Amino acid sequence: MRLFELFSKRPISTGRMNFLIGLVAVISLPIAGFSCGPRAVAEKAGIDTGTSWKTVIVSEKEPGEPLIISGRIFAPDGTTPLEGINLLVYQTDATGVYSTRAQDGINRNTRINGAMRTDAQGRYEFRTIKPGSYPGSRNPAHIHAYVSGPGYPEYWIDDFLFADDPFVTEEMKNRLGSKGSFSSVLKLERGQDGILRGARDIRIEKCSRNCTGR
Repeated sequence: MRLFELFSKRPISTGRMNFLIGLVAVISLPIAGFSCGPRAVAEKAGIDTGTSWKTVIVSEKEPGEPLIISGRIFAPDGTTPLEGINLLVYQTDATGVYSTRAQDGINRNTRINGAMRTDAQGRYEFRTIKPGSYPGSRNPAHIHAYVSGPGYPEYWIDDFLFADDPFVTEEMKNRLGSKGSFSSVLKLERGQDGILRGARDIRIEKCSRNCTGR
């Protein structure tokens, strides 16, 4: 009784007490696990949704093929893992559509997006769904990505592409797929759990023409 009376200069009535109890119950719903959004999925998996090296950017009910992409971010020497590097990703849904259309064509605030910060081993990982190609186009399905960190202003990197995409040409595979683990053309493999997985390492760089200015 005393707890509720802290919010009032007079003893609280039974009706007001019932109202506050109901309000507390409603506010507590997401904490009790009633939410099914990306944040809830991540927290359910024990993932820090703030600055974790891995994240979940779609809900369990998102249409499309589940996909997990992982890798490590290295210093310019390509061998030293970097901790504390930010990776931002965003993409279309399974039909190739963004939830928002920015006037400058950069849809980084679209519904399916997420951010990670590498751990001491330089690792990152995000769970999403395989995006679709833009409707009516021959553009390959892709995931946009930006990198930034101490001493490295934000810049965009080559999109994540998929080797089995019919719109990824042989020229693209030869140009982008010959970089070993640093290739941006991912070869996806389906695990026994039915989830597609791909890997890509990233070599950080000082941006030049690909700086975002953010």
